[in-house]
Amino acid sequence: MSNGATPIPVTILTGFLGAGKTTLLNRILKADHGLKIAVLVNDFGEINIDSQLVVGVEGDNIVNLANGCICCTIRDDLLTATLDVLARPEQPNYIVIEASGVSDPVAVALTFKVPALRSLLTLDAIVALIDAESVTSQRENTMMVVDQIAASDIVVLNKIDLVTAEHKQGLYAWIRAIVPRARILEAVHADVAMDLLLGVGKYRIDLDQMAVQTHEHDHDHEHDHSSEWKTWHFETDQPLLMTTLQQTFKDLPTLIYRAKGIVNLREAPERRAIVQLAGKRASLRLAEPWGDAPKRSQIVVIGTAAGVDPTDLQRRFAACIAADPSAEPHDEVLTSSEWLRRQS
Repeated sequence: MSNGATPIPVTILTGFLGAGKTTLLNRILKADHGLKIAVLVNDFGEINIDSQLVVGVEGDNIVNLANGCICCTIRDDLLTATLDVLARPEQPNYIVIEASGVSDPVAVALTFKVPALRSLLTLDAIVALIDAESVTSQRENTMMVVDQIAASDIVVLNKIDLVTAEHKQGLYAWIRAIVPRARILEAVHADVAMDLLLGVGKYRIDLDQMAVQTHEHDHDHEHDHSSEWKTWHFETDQPLLMTTLQQTFKDLPTLIYRAKGIVNLREAPERRAIVQLAGKRASLRLAEPWGDAPKRSQIVVIGTAAGVDPTDLQRRFAACIAADPSAEPHDEVLTSSEWLRRQS
């Protein structure tokens, strides 16, 4: 384990559901920065889809933290996982944590102030991603987004190509009112210059003071999101129909804010398909071949308690299963597509 002489920097990626955290994480891992990065991926739900979407991670450099969000039920697991990473013979020289979309970044950051980690790690930055197109329409989640922005020292306005100049100006004013000193970076598909993101210096906010100002965050504190948010997952070994799956995503209730999955399509049986919904947009793209891995569809849905109806969702996604799995696939299938969901 590190002797503490050179603390390892940590960057926390935060942001509401669908803001683009995993996309940014993939860009970090594929960038030419010369860093050996250990990744801690947290996803809210029983199936950690985000960890499966992270590419370019070799060996055991990725640690999955599932079944809860970092700031609450698995706080102890975050501490244990970090200590495990630091105890490896080949230590990383940087750690990136992708927090779930409903995590409190202050509580995550406070984990690194416990005595076991204080001399080993240094919090380099908290980076908040914002979906520039959808953030102003998610009024019922405004306080959660505000808390994430307030904790950050870098704010990435993602999907900036989807908004007008006037809308962008309003977002800048809104962010400045929340956190005046934060650096604001604009991005399309979470494409951010690494020298503006990593190794930017000591975190600027007094975490102890922020914890007092917001709410109590001692180590035994339980912050249960289960009453506010629910997750549901769908799994099947049978192939799904692409057009039916697209229509199902288009028709999901508006109180479902995020859906994502790796699926087996009848129309493209040799390759994984990645399906995602964030805000009002959904997309599907073909990814790498299945190879020797079993072909299996896994989809996770995240929404409010009122929006996630397991019976209704099971009916919707079960209808996507191909009636005749042995039917010949089409000669051509789109490698990627994007569509808007219904908003009513």
